[in-house]
Amino acid sequence: MEHKPTVILLGGSGFIGSHLAHDFHGRGWRVIVVTRFPDQTRDRLGPGIETLAAPAHLDPTTRADLLINLAGASVGEGRWNTARKRTLLASRQGPTQQIGQWLARHPHKPRLIIQASAVGFYGNGSHRQWQDTCTEASPPQDVFVSRLCQLWEASAEEVHRATGVPIAVCRLGVVLGRDGGILPQLLRPIRFGVGRIGSGQQPMAWIHMDDVVGAIRHISEQPIDAPWRIWNLTAPERTTQLDFAQTAARVLHRKLWLSLPGGLMRRILGEQADLVLDGQHVQPAHLLADGYTFQYPTLAAALDNLTARA
Repeated sequence: MEHKPTVILLGGSGFIGSHLAHDFHGRGWRVIVVTRFPDQTRDRLGPGIETLAAPAHLDPTTRADLLINLAGASVGEGRWNTARKRTLLASRQGPTQQIGQWLARHPHKPRLIIQASAVGFYGNGSHRQWQDTCTEASPPQDVFVSRLCQLWEASAEEVHRATGVPIAVCRLGVVLGRDGGILPQLLRPIRFGVGRIGSGQQPMAWIHMDDVVGAIRHISEQPIDAPWRIWNLTAPERTTQLDFAQTAARVLHRKLWLSLPGGLMRRILGEQADLVLDGQHVQPAHLLADGYTFQYPTLAAALDNLTARA
């Protein structure tokens, strides 16, 4: 029997994972989603997509060509107290370690592991650093979101060292999609006339969901010329928070007449306000050098698409 290309998706029941599952399935792949809720996920994703509760439940004869690890609790949910920080780390390290344990006893290794991370790796920046642009070679910082990404990637690196399977680490920006994710929360202030938050000059590294899927497909199809490679998954356009607000206001036909001071955001959210008030400009240098063509390279095009009525 001819081998059907197979992808295993950890975290495949989430916002990004469900899009990837449908994309691979639509291109004729066998798709196996590993999720804590296999029955509900199977019902939601539809026929033809398999679901399992843990990598240990995979049939020993399964020959996966590609393994994609997206598992990890959202950093935007729950206040960043000590318990929440532990949960965020465990939700990333635990599934990654399970991958290593499964591969250690599995005779058929995948050609490639695509490991999720985030542009939070580069830290929160500062007004001076906001003038710079991070590439895949830029260093991390000693702040929580950066440490979280560093430890997440370190877990994946341990899997690589133990198994020899090449790994492509994808540092994701803010993913904008039509049917979930953070876009509704980002648009809500705009609908009420709120424009500038804090200085408004803080960078916003974003990417359209179609380009997340397209970039991961592109990465999975490339010859493997390095056992460990970093890819920034962000749109190439430099965008600030105020750029986003003004572009969204034009698309939604709203007027901006309010602003939110940074001090108020920090009093409300504490350390978690870093997600709104800080950031870095991030360039997808490797994708651009590799010839990937963005479907939505500008925020205006992305928001036009995502807010258009079907």
